[in-house]
Amino acid sequence: MASRRILITMQKTGFLLFFFFCMLIVSCSSTEYIPGTQPDAEEKDHTGEVNTSPSNLDLSNFRTLLSDLYTSRKNEIPEHFTQQRTINDEVEQNIYEGFRIQIFSGESVVKADTIAKHFRIWADSTIVGYNPETYVFFKTPYYRVHVGDFHDREKADAFSGIVKRYFRDAWVVYDRVNPNHVPADTTRIRTK
Repeated sequence: MASRRILITMQKTGFLLFFFFCMLIVSCSSTEYIPGTQPDAEEKDHTGEVNTSPSNLDLSNFRTLLSDLYTSRKNEIPEHFTQQRTINDEVEQNIYEGFRIQIFSGESVVKADTIAKHFRIWADSTIVGYNPETYVFFKTPYYRVHVGDFHDREKADAFSGIVKRYFRDAWVVYDRVNPNHVPADTTRIRTK
């Protein structure tokens, strides 16, 4: 039993000695000369003077400058990039983008429905030339009532001036509109 322990100890010791011997060989064999790393090596300085290394080689013959590479290179622009293109000034408008007038925003769905009903009654009896639609929807955290559908901000502002006579908190908001309910450009909206 004791001889077995001694044998295991000798094996471990032998392995450690072999490992350290290999490390010593590897560390000694990895030393090599790299040009420009020796402290006494001379190199080319920023003025362009030629300096030599300890082996008396002219290092300027082996170096290139960035300016050497680009003196002979010519940048040519392909013809299809230099041709004039006509730009179409017409901008396609999305028919679903537009403006509405918001007349209520609150937490009560009952109040939103009541205000929408009052607006419909008021609009039928007051507004001539346009029959605005009324939209009640929930957008967290409030119920909102929007009226009308307009593509132009100016027309929405003009209609908002009429609506503010009865609904003082009315204001114009950007919204998706129903293109079938947008008044024609020639429509004149007024009150009775």
